[in-house]
Amino acid sequence: MKPEANCNFEQQVLLALLGCRSVAEGGARLPAMLHQVKWTELIAATSPDLYPYLSSRLEPYMEYIESPPEWELLRTARRLTSVNNLRLRHELIRVIGALKEAGIPVLALKGIVLAYTAYSDPSLRPMSDLDVLVPEGHVAEAVLVLRKLGFHYPDRAIVRRDDCSRLGPEEELAPALQLGISGVLLEVHSQLECSEPALAVPLQEFWSRSTSVVLRGHSVQTLCPEDCLFHLCLHQARHHRFEKGLLPLLDIRVLLESCQDLDWDGIAAQSLRCGCATWMYLTLEAARNLVGAAVPSIFLEALPQPRDLPKLRTLVEEQILSAGLGPPPMIPALLAEHSWRRRARMLFTRTKLVGGEEIARLRNVSGFLQLVQAYCRRLLYTITVKIPKYFRAWRSGRLSVGAVRRSACLLRHSDTLFQLVELESGFGDDRNLAGRTALEESDRDLKTTKELG
Repeated sequence: MKPEANCNFEQQVLLALLGCRSVAEGGARLPAMLHQVKWTELIAATSPDLYPYLSSRLEPYMEYIESPPEWELLRTARRLTSVNNLRLRHELIRVIGALKEAGIPVLALKGIVLAYTAYSDPSLRPMSDLDVLVPEGHVAEAVLVLRKLGFHYPDRAIVRRDDCSRLGPEEELAPALQLGISGVLLEVHSQLECSEPALAVPLQEFWSRSTSVVLRGHSVQTLCPEDCLFHLCLHQARHHRFEKGLLPLLDIRVLLESCQDLDWDGIAAQSLRCGCATWMYLTLEAARNLVGAAVPSIFLEALPQPRDLPKLRTLVEEQILSAGLGPPPMIPALLAEHSWRRRARMLFTRTKLVGGEEIARLRNVSGFLQLVQAYCRRLLYTITVKIPKYFRAWRSGRLSVGAVRRSACLLRHSDTLFQLVELESGFGDDRNLAGRTALEESDRDLKTTKELG
């Protein structure tokens, strides 16, 4: 069954635009679809991180259709992305230079590298931060160097996470440094989702295979193409449970287009060796089916077909196509919990502005005053940033009862997907034995989701 069978018309148009590389490839089908589309609904069904790329996909069709007002929103997003990426590239070069001068090896990761080496234009790939990898044991030293450049850890909120395997689409394991008041964010990693301790692959292997690329005149070190593919797939799948949507699949597609001589036999062998074959299968199949990524059939045939593949495929596509379109995550997360006790605990944890470990470190009046200042800054951030998100969601209808219930169902399905794949991959523990029961529950939830809209 094609993915489009589970999509409304606007989602079908979006997938057709993302998967079409040229007007000739789109043929007469796309212009006809564009004449019928309701643009307000298409924009509502599109995650904002796809606006720049969608703008570029629509440009060749301007001679077939009069540009509706909604297209200006997409063009504006692309212009802003272009300016922001220039700033991010400048800061990345500055960061890499300072770290190298201090004798700290560094690799640039993900978005910034893809924007300048894989995409046809950097303005097509928005990003919210920079990601760099330094050797294990050098993070503290790297942070000291970066502080001299003006980076610091923003005191927005305390770290509150009971289970690091459960991350929202905007969360990462590495806390982000912020450059002054400019808003540039930088994550300093010492591990990868595709290396130890997450998987049984020594991190040194990735360092030894690293390669040099040029970002508009500046040479930087990054992962080799095969390792970059592993990183993208597992970051999207195992780390974020496909909740980051279509953009990571688009990253995979443009990476494969820019590196057409990948060692697919080696990728399949490493997928089996480190026990992530199911995650790789699901991710690359979704990239091929949804956005037309050039994943060879021989690769998928080299991996064992996952059990319950139709159900897993449905859960994966549901997460991807719904990403970024629901209400802020806290209310659905509360509803997704299966007991009032866990809901109360989550609510208490999420509303705390001062952590117990911070209180335990109090030693004098000066420390107490610093704690009060931190509390006030976090309260101000909550009032000025977090609460307005809920207000905007309410005004747009994303806080309706139906929308919240759908998002809660999606969170439960996300947990079910993770449990089933981990159990099949051999990473599951006793808690994952509930995966089969969760699968039965997800069948009921899927029916509820369809009934809700």
